[in-house]
Amino acid sequence: MIVLISMCAALFVALLIPFKIAVIVPGITEIRPAAALPVLFSIFFGPAAAWGAAFGNTIGDFFGTIGPGTIWGFLGNFVYAFVPYRVLRIYENSMPRWIAMLFGIILASSLCATVIALGVDYLGISAFPLVVLLILINNCVVSFVLVPLLVPFLEKRIQRLKLGYTQIMDPSEISGSLTGKAGPVILLAIVLFVGAITIIPSMAQALPIKTIELAVSLLLPIVALLLL
Repeated sequence: MIVLISMCAALFVALLIPFKIAVIVPGITEIRPAAALPVLFSIFFGPAAAWGAAFGNTIGDFFGTIGPGTIWGFLGNFVYAFVPYRVLRIYENSMPRWIAMLFGIILASSLCATVIALGVDYLGISAFPLVVLLILINNCVVSFVLVPLLVPFLEKRIQRLKLGYTQIMDPSEISGSLTGKAGPVILLAIVLFVGAITIIPSMAQALPIKTIELAVSLLLPIVALLLL
């Protein structure tokens, strides 16, 4: 598993660094074709992908965007690569795989964008609506285009090499969902609610928004682990 984590991190960094010059928000984010990799890694390598994406993003930040926001980049990319394989497992017998895959991408992208945007807004680096929208669009578009094309091409090759997480891990090591099929839906509802109270001016003004941003940005990854 450590080898898979290292491989995921190295490949993610290798594709992140060349695009560090394509900055969208200085010190925060850039155009990321590499955004498809955590989703692909998640489908093939399961939990190793989450740690690989988190550490890979952190290493990549040392090449241009390192700062306090890196903490939330670690958390955001962890959940980004954690969610897809969990969603596929939860719905593997109840919906077509491609639908579960697309839902997993939407949920993972939304959660990643929300965690990072809450963090940088709390730090006063950039506004929540701008960051959440940029990350969400980039992650969804890149993953929608590349993941459905690459999964069929790579899946059999990875299985022949016996690198899939279901081939490496004992079934007893792969936990089930505590909330079943409702988990991903509940998580998406929470993410949408958090986005609403942060974006809608009347709600943001009526609440201690900075305290909420800090607490929720740190709690959302834990909630994802519990629900999925």
